[in-house]
Amino acid sequence: MARMRKKKNLIPRMEACADRYFEVPQENKGRWREACGMPSDALLFVEIGCGKGKFSEEMARKNPDVCYVAIEREESCCLLAMERAKKAELTNIFFIRGDATMLLDFFGENEVDRIFINFCDPWTRQNKPKRRLTYRAFLDMYRQVMKEGGEIHFKTDNDPLFDFSLEEFEAAGWETTCVTRDLHHSEWDSENIRTEFETKYAEQGIPIKRTVAKMLVKPVTSDI
Repeated sequence: MARMRKKKNLIPRMEACADRYFEVPQENKGRWREACGMPSDALLFVEIGCGKGKFSEEMARKNPDVCYVAIEREESCCLLAMERAKKAELTNIFFIRGDATMLLDFFGENEVDRIFINFCDPWTRQNKPKRRLTYRAFLDMYRQVMKEGGEIHFKTDNDPLFDFSLEEFEAAGWETTCVTRDLHHSEWDSENIRTEFETKYAEQGIPIKRTVAKMLVKPVTSDI
């Protein structure tokens, strides 16, 4: 995938979105609801790799009582996502520049209710399964920041990655539900929010795979 060109006037544009961006997110570890001005009993949803923010914006709009934190490592994409949320005047969505490997630095134990992983890099050409965000070591890391019964909502266009992920969820002690290999022609499509990539793949006739994984038993810890 080609890297997005760096946006013009990046710094002033980032500064204009400062009210929804945490430059040092580690300071919010264990206190995200307070830091975001949300009630202490609000649900906390985290999206890993939000891209340009279409999914993030619509999720936050649909769930105004949820504290939504979107993570994106690519600076220009993060900027576009923030500007999108700011234009929509959403007050329950906030952004972090970073990636999944830093999750334990960002969030405290039992702090997150739900994690969204949409169309992550399948790492198929490089044959590096440990890089996949559904590899069991990542799942163990997610478990550490999630509440009991927390869920991972996972979508991909990639068949090998989906098969791999289902196996990893099972091996790591997660219960998979809502499993479909053609989301847009399934019973769950009416509630589905499409990402930018998802719309692109659908236009190409590529079926979208999706599952929800619920945290159950403690897995054997693995190294990333």
